[in-house]
Amino acid sequence: MRYKLLFTMISMIAYLSNWATAQLKSDVDSVKQIVKQENSYPKQISVLQNYFKENYLTKFDETIELSQFGYELAEAQNDKVNQGDFLRFIGLALGRKGKVDSASVYYYKALSLLEKSGNTEKLGLLYDDLARMYRKLRQPKRALEFYEKALKLYESEKNYEGIARINNESGVVYRDEGDYTEANRRFEKSLKIQQERKDSVGIGYSLEFLGYNQLLIKDYKKSESYLKQALEIRKKLKDDFALMLNFTALGEFYKETKQYQTSNQYFELSNAVAKKINFTDIQKYNYDQITRNYEELGNYQKAFESLKTYNVLNDSLYNVQKLKDVEEISTKYETAEKENKILQQQAKINNRNSWIFGLGALVIIIGLIGFLFYKQQVLKNLKQKQDNELKLAFQQIENQNKLQEQRLSISRDLHDNIGAQLSFIISAIDTIKYYVKDKDESLVNRLSNIGSFAKETIQELRDTIWAMNKQGITIRDLRSRIANFIEKAKQSQSQAQIELLINNEVAEDEVFTGIQGLNIFRIIQEATINALKYADASYIQILISKEKSNIQFMIKDNGKGFKETEIEPGNGLLNMRKRALELNSKLELHSEIGNETVIRFEVRN
Repeated sequence: MRYKLLFTMISMIAYLSNWATAQLKSDVDSVKQIVKQENSYPKQISVLQNYFKENYLTKFDETIELSQFGYELAEAQNDKVNQGDFLRFIGLALGRKGKVDSASVYYYKALSLLEKSGNTEKLGLLYDDLARMYRKLRQPKRALEFYEKALKLYESEKNYEGIARINNESGVVYRDEGDYTEANRRFEKSLKIQQERKDSVGIGYSLEFLGYNQLLIKDYKKSESYLKQALEIRKKLKDDFALMLNFTALGEFYKETKQYQTSNQYFELSNAVAKKINFTDIQKYNYDQITRNYEELGNYQKAFESLKTYNVLNDSLYNVQKLKDVEEISTKYETAEKENKILQQQAKINNRNSWIFGLGALVIIIGLIGFLFYKQQVLKNLKQKQDNELKLAFQQIENQNKLQEQRLSISRDLHDNIGAQLSFIISAIDTIKYYVKDKDESLVNRLSNIGSFAKETIQELRDTIWAMNKQGITIRDLRSRIANFIEKAKQSQSQAQIELLINNEVAEDEVFTGIQGLNIFRIIQEATINALKYADASYIQILISKEKSNIQFMIKDNGKGFKETEIEPGNGLLNMRKRALELNSKLELHSEIGNETVIRFEVRN
């Protein structure tokens, strides 16, 4: 019966997948047919651009395929402007799908074409897109650099819609960096422009940004007023993307003001719209906030369900590696541009010298002309090399994505199958304990031990999945994981104080491999549990510091201490030493009966 049901589910999934693929092909073929019926190239481009205006925020796969089709049309006409713009739309769609590294490849290809084309309108949009990409990757300096480039173009053309939009988006960067005054100034400037233009869409965005900024500075009255004004505008416009952002902002407002039920209602409204337009990033954020709200309300069952959904959505986000890939691509592009300019300048100098001295001798003239041809060939070869490197970079990123998808599939199977089975076992044990609690105390104790072991196994499974899901684990990731562990430890040992300290010299983007990160976390976890369980410690300090290129970890407690030679095996010390060896380190342990215990190890990074 189970196999029959499984077969039916697989068949249904395959049917839906084939139906979605056929639907996508039908939509794309329909648009292509309309384009081919137009008798002029400008009209063909106009059909595609009108389609993108209506659909690029929601139909990502269609946008990618039709942009590739448009790029081929523009290439046949040697139209550099539209070639660049179609590459930009591919980048936009890939970015919306969460493939930021792949998007950056297309953005920089577009930049190479549009900066040479002289078309300021398309170039301004591309600067805006690049700035937005770096803003999401938390690279404020790079984001503001591209926002300022876009702003200068828009101001020179008196493009007030563009000026308003850039003020809003750059204001978000200042807000995220904690400069709320500058952020507010930019949001208010944008709102004033949009009100003069009577642009309802723009007014809605400006009001939302102002509302969220007021929330951060805890002016709750103004915040709620701005956000609700924005919501009323968005409802009239029926703008799904803007409504989604507005619902999330209101969810954050009510969470901050401790109205957790109302907060969850708005987050769920945002999720409904996000699912409709297939926007994963905002769903991930919403479920994280919903989980926290349910924890505050004490509804741990709902919190656990939201956390499971969050973990599934979180599988597709790997910012550390993506940021590294994007930076490599941008560095290659900028280096190539500088080399191009140097070679072009040299060619100009050589050309001028040939006019000055060439009149003296025919042989010198011929030599200089030959030299110029050589330089031009160098430029051509260099450009070809750059294109090949970009293609190679794109291929490597695609391979990395495929490998990561396989890793995600394995971790998902672990979570959904083994994790679910262990949860079922725990539930079954609790049920049995309920029925035999007054009949057999020995059996109840054994069942309790089995249940505790199963819960510990689930936690270890989650930690393993956490490490598998990441190509690199940063200090920021470790801090978050350790902080969650500390909170859980405090629930069982409420009288104990556990403090996590990270010295300023330790950068939060220091990266370890997944195995290294898991071993570090396990040693800290084991040492803390031992201090609480065996040493009766009331204060535990976890310190992360840096010496030269090594990251050092120390766990110190004020417990009753012990002599290692007198303790029974199996208290975790052997496991901690083994994990330290896997980190190419040595576990240093200092403890005496009646005194504090200090455990140290370091990782060469």
